[in-house]
Amino acid sequence: EVVMYSTTRCGYCKKARRYFKQNKIAFEEYDVEKTAKGRRDYQSLNGRGVPIILVGSRRMDGFSEAGFNQLYVSQR
Repeated sequence: EVVMYSTTRCGYCKKARRYFKQNKIAFEEYDVEKTAKGRRDYQSLNGRGVPIILVGSRRMDGFSEAGFNQLYVSQR
Protein backbone atom coordinates (compact mmCIF):
# COMPACT_ATOMS: atom_id res chain seq x y z
CA GLU A 1 0.00 0.00 0.00
CA VAL A 2 1.27 3.45 -0.98
CA VAL A 3 0.56 6.47 1.22
CA MET A 4 1.69 10.01 0.43
CA TYR A 5 1.74 12.98 2.79
CA SER A 6 1.69 16.12 0.69
CA THR A 7 0.58 19.71 0.14
CA THR A 8 -1.29 21.10 -2.85
CA ARG A 9 1.45 23.56 -3.85
CA CYS A 10 4.39 21.12 -3.71
CA GLY A 11 5.95 20.44 -7.13
CA TYR A 12 7.39 17.05 -6.16
CA CYS A 13 3.97 16.05 -4.78
CA LYS A 14 2.37 16.91 -8.14
CA LYS A 15 5.04 14.92 -9.96
CA ALA A 16 4.48 11.90 -7.68
CA ARG A 17 0.69 12.15 -8.01
CA ARG A 18 0.94 12.27 -11.82
CA TYR A 19 3.38 9.33 -11.87
CA PHE A 20 1.12 7.18 -9.67
CA LYS A 21 -1.91 7.89 -11.85
CA GLN A 22 -0.06 7.28 -15.13
CA ASN A 23 1.24 3.96 -13.83
CA LYS A 24 -2.05 2.93 -12.20
CA ILE A 25 -0.48 2.74 -8.75
CA ALA A 26 -3.18 2.93 -6.10
CA PHE A 27 -2.32 5.39 -3.34
CA GLU A 28 -3.84 7.20 -0.39
CA GLU A 29 -3.00 10.86 0.00
CA TYR A 30 -3.19 13.10 3.06
CA ASP A 31 -2.64 16.85 2.89
CA VAL A 32 -0.47 17.86 5.85
CA GLU A 33 -1.90 21.39 5.85
CA LYS A 34 -5.59 20.71 5.30
CA THR A 35 -6.40 17.45 7.11
CA ALA A 36 -6.09 16.60 10.80
CA LYS A 37 -4.92 13.06 10.00
CA GLY A 38 -2.28 14.40 7.61
CA ARG A 39 -0.98 16.86 10.20
CA ARG A 40 -0.96 14.28 13.00
CA ASP A 41 0.75 11.56 10.95
CA TYR A 42 3.27 14.04 9.54
CA GLN A 43 4.25 15.08 13.06
CA SER A 44 4.57 11.48 14.24
CA LEU A 45 6.80 10.78 11.19
CA ASN A 46 8.97 13.77 12.19
CA GLY A 47 8.29 15.32 8.80
CA ARG A 48 10.68 18.00 7.60
CA GLY A 49 9.41 18.37 4.03
CA VAL A 50 6.95 16.91 1.56
CA PRO A 51 6.21 14.55 0.08
CA ILE A 52 6.71 11.71 2.48
CA ILE A 53 5.84 8.49 0.68
CA LEU A 54 5.32 5.23 2.52
CA VAL A 55 5.34 1.90 0.72
CA GLY A 56 4.31 -0.63 3.33
CA SER A 57 6.76 -0.06 6.17
CA ARG A 58 9.41 1.64 3.97
CA ARG A 59 9.74 5.41 3.67
CA MET A 60 10.87 7.84 1.01
CA ASP A 61 11.32 11.56 1.61
CA GLY A 62 10.84 13.56 -1.58
CA PHE A 63 10.17 11.90 -4.91
CA SER A 64 12.14 10.49 -7.82
CA GLU A 65 10.84 7.86 -10.21
CA ALA A 66 13.95 5.68 -9.83
CA GLY A 67 13.92 5.90 -6.03
CA PHE A 68 10.22 5.15 -5.84
CA ASN A 69 10.46 2.20 -8.24
CA GLN A 70 13.23 0.67 -6.16
CA LEU A 71 11.09 0.97 -3.03
CA TYR A 72 7.90 -0.19 -4.75
CA VAL A 73 9.38 -3.23 -6.50
CA SER A 74 11.14 -4.41 -3.33
CA GLN A 75 7.78 -4.43 -1.46
CA ARG A 76 5.89 -6.56 -4.01
